[in-house]
Amino acid sequence: MCMKNSELKDIQQALNIIRAEIEKVDAKTKLAALELIMSTSQSIVATAMKSTKPKVKTVAIPKTKIVKQRVGQKTQEKEPQNKPATLRPIKPIPPLLNQRIEF
Repeated sequence: MCMKNSELKDIQQALNIIRAEIEKVDAKTKLAALELIMSTSQSIVATAMKSTKPKVKTVAIPKTKIVKQRVGQKTQEKEPQNKPATLRPIKPIPPLLNQRIEF
């Protein structure tokens, strides 16, 4: 972005007006006006610096998780606890003597 000559002339005219007005006032007002001009200049410079800096794009890099596994001894598989030990039929228990029914 290049400034046009007409824009520079407008700025020069504004500065000339400020210069003419400053000559009419006392020293304290001159210093206050100079401080205003300097702060304006600093903000213009800061804006120009921001616009000339290259834009940096932030990229997220995924992290990998390292998992260590032991290699070596094989563990013996345990039998499930709810598995029946044998599959034999269960014998009924005879009733007690006092519970027998006679016909």
